[in-house]
Amino acid sequence: MTLSLAATDYCRKKGYDPEDPLCAHVIFSGTMLKVNGTEAAFAKNALFSRHPEMVNWPASHNWFFMKLNITNIWVLDYFGGVKIVTPEEYYSV
Repeated sequence: MTLSLAATDYCRKKGYDPEDPLCAHVIFSGTMLKVNGTEAAFAKNALFSRHPEMVNWPASHNWFFMKLNITNIWVLDYFGGVKIVTPEEYYSV
């Protein structure tokens, strides 16, 4: 999963091209895990509170909730390559 400041107006306001490293992005990799119980209830509430129309989507489509078990994180926010952040560092913030 990649998240970029290009998805906001930050880079445009700064005059950064979305491909410019100054228009920072972070890359998460890992494995997707199906969640149940309390985690699934939390995910469902979070999703439906932001997208209430999804409550009425057909259950016959067999929707389910997943989470990303993060194993690697890379941050590209300047020239000279990525910075590696461990999952432990990420979760401790």
